[in-house]
Amino acid sequence: MATLTQEQTDFLKSHHIPTDKTFDASGLSSKEYKAKMKENGALVAYGVPPCPKGHTLKNKQANCLQCNPQAIASLKRQATPGELYIAVSPSQLLAKISLVENASDIIQQLNSENHAEINDWVLALTGRTDSIGQMENHLQQRLADYQVPRKLTADGKTTKASGVYDVDVHDALEVINEMPFTLSEIDNAVMDDFHARYSDKQLREQQQAEQLAIEEAARKQAELAEQARQKQAKLEEQRQRQQQAKQQKLAQKQQRQQQLDAKKAQKQQKIATQVKHSPLDGVLVATPKSSAIKSSSIKQSPQGFFDNQKNVMWLMIAIAVILAIMVTAYAMLK
Repeated sequence: MATLTQEQTDFLKSHHIPTDKTFDASGLSSKEYKAKMKENGALVAYGVPPCPKGHTLKNKQANCLQCNPQAIASLKRQATPGELYIAVSPSQLLAKISLVENASDIIQQLNSENHAEINDWVLALTGRTDSIGQMENHLQQRLADYQVPRKLTADGKTTKASGVYDVDVHDALEVINEMPFTLSEIDNAVMDDFHARYSDKQLREQQQAEQLAIEEAARKQAELAEQARQKQAKLEEQRQRQQQAKQQKLAQKQQRQQQLDAKKAQKQQKIATQVKHSPLDGVLVATPKSSAIKSSSIKQSPQGFFDNQKNVMWLMIAIAVILAIMVTAYAMLK
């Protein structure tokens, strides 16, 4: 077990840190004594491993108090009791939640300096806490998602206004009551009026969000329908192009067939003309030009074929008659 030395006691007194906020952390690790300090509400641990300069007074973050003046300032605020207040703006529906040593004239101060560019602040409640620093840390952690960035102009300088939240006062009070807190004064009319206004705003925002969601869903549905239409139109266009290409190929094929048929007809007409104008009136006569053409390749109509056969038969009969006359004459001469 360790005890505070006279030097350490004098150091704590000089910085207005009460000794009942100290904790003997002998034999404990930093993790262990941090948990104990939080549990007991202690601000300073002693009996811990010394810093390089030999000091053994540390805060919850294990920072040496005697070497770190900033840690002392933060520690002093944690050791200082004060008042917590909630002020609300009916026009902006925002809440100012902060801690001061005395909140008796806080509303006049906020409105006179146009705090966060708002001048209609109304006091909703006040209460006391044993540790301004601890309550501030708690509020900053629990209400971080509700904090609203606002400007604060003072002495010609513009800075960020802290402690301005977009939150319902009833929800804020529940967060405050999670820490040791004694309610001093509350204006229920202001609290209820702000709560009603804030609830209406939340309802409108929810309705707007739902309407936006519906519109967004309709827009996406319209986009999908348009994409489907364009896809269908593209497929239809592709089908028509394929059909046109198919018809074009068919037309070209028919045209080639017609050209072949025309050439074939011309050839047959040419052959028929040559046969018709031969010297033996239809008998096929070999000519220099026709001798090169095979007789098997010549195609005649049935009527032309019979006409040629008739001519040949009459020619043969004539030859036979001539031969018979010649034989008879020869026999008579003998």
